[in-house]
Amino acid sequence: MVEVREVWKRQLPGAVEALAISLDGQLVLVGGSNGTVSLITREGDTLWSQPTASEIAALDLSSMGEQLAVGLKNGAVMFLDKAGHIAWRYEAREPVSSLSLSRNGKYLLVGTSSGGIHFLSAAGKLVWSRKAREGITSVALSSSANYAVAGSEDSTIYFLDNYTTDMGGKMVWSYPARGKIREVAVSTDGFYTAAASADSTVHFLDKLGKLYWSHRTENTVATLAMSPSGDYLLVGTEGGTHPGQVCLFHRNEGLMWRYITGEATVGSVDISSTGAFMAAGSRQQEVYLFHRNSKLVWKTAVSGAADAVAISDDGKFTAAGTRNGVVYLYDNTSAVEELKPATQEEVELDSGLFRVMRTPPGATAGSEEEWSPDAAPAVNKAGPAESRQSTVTMLEAIVDACLLVVLGLIAGVVYFMYHKDIALEQGLFLLVFLLVVMFFLIYLFYTYVLFKPKKKRPAF
Repeated sequence: MVEVREVWKRQLPGAVEALAISLDGQLVLVGGSNGTVSLITREGDTLWSQPTASEIAALDLSSMGEQLAVGLKNGAVMFLDKAGHIAWRYEAREPVSSLSLSRNGKYLLVGTSSGGIHFLSAAGKLVWSRKAREGITSVALSSSANYAVAGSEDSTIYFLDNYTTDMGGKMVWSYPARGKIREVAVSTDGFYTAAASADSTVHFLDKLGKLYWSHRTENTVATLAMSPSGDYLLVGTEGGTHPGQVCLFHRNEGLMWRYITGEATVGSVDISSTGAFMAAGSRQQEVYLFHRNSKLVWKTAVSGAADAVAISDDGKFTAAGTRNGVVYLYDNTSAVEELKPATQEEVELDSGLFRVMRTPPGATAGSEEEWSPDAAPAVNKAGPAESRQSTVTMLEAIVDACLLVVLGLIAGVVYFMYHKDIALEQGLFLLVFLLVVMFFLIYLFYTYVLFKPKKKRPAF
């Protein structure tokens, strides 16, 4: 294991309820159980502390920390600037349970314990509002807020489209699970959605609401995080009947590996931009850094249950907060540099790993959000995914052509039967034969085009 380097630690008056870090690791936003929000620099200086007069339910900050949002259990939402000035305050009139700020800081999605889903602009204007049957437990926004996801206690995942509706928040689809939704996440382009339900199941879906896969974990999922590209999903489970675990999933293959942390619950996880590095905090009073290939990089003991962790976009800094009110910042630079060759080798070997997304069937071209530079590295040459797509396109064309020919033959047989150019028995025999051929072609199209089997990648 690589030796961990603690940059600083700070003692707060109350337990750490929520924590977020800017993409460059320069700023750490912390919410305490005493209702105070603090902004701390990478050097350990507290820029400001802001009392909120209520318990903090959730918080988030934009990419560079220029905009900050705080949701309170008294139903208020505060929007602040980097200097700690409150730009505006929105009254949801229901206890806030979750919020998500777009990376550019222009939009904010808020979920409430009474089922409200509120979409706000950076100016504090309510753009739209929706209502679920029961309380909202988790919300997530794509990078430019073109797509929004919410999970509810009514066991449903809701997907809303802002892109084609001029920020209108159209409900595109809802997916019913078998247990209350605990957490949701969405990729930066909005193409992939992940959710964990109370029946210990992880669900992975695309933008059209199609289920890619689901996986039952040994215990209920307590927390999850998705890499910006949607290629990797990190999950932390509760302790209890089985020990707490950190599980890494891949978009195509499902579960890649799991790491047993001990008897206690894994309270928080986070993942870097490429999915190469990931952090986890356990109520066993430990914080972990993982690499997607070499698994555990380091672990360290902390003072109190670690229910809040966050990792910078490049994986070089990890922040953690505990129930004892201690905030830590760790420098992962040496681990990142040491494992950089292995990470680069993985990307080169699997050139389709971070491919630019294709337009899905049934969607118009250009309907995905544009990728930000930190969402996924560009790939210049076509990889295995593009080759499979070409094969499928050719198969689709052949099956379509054969179907047209069969339909033409059926029409011809019916025509000749009508004009009595062929006997009735011969005509019926030909019709049955052609119908069997047609249904066989439809089966081929359904099996190998609409639901084509995915080619397995070599495991890391």
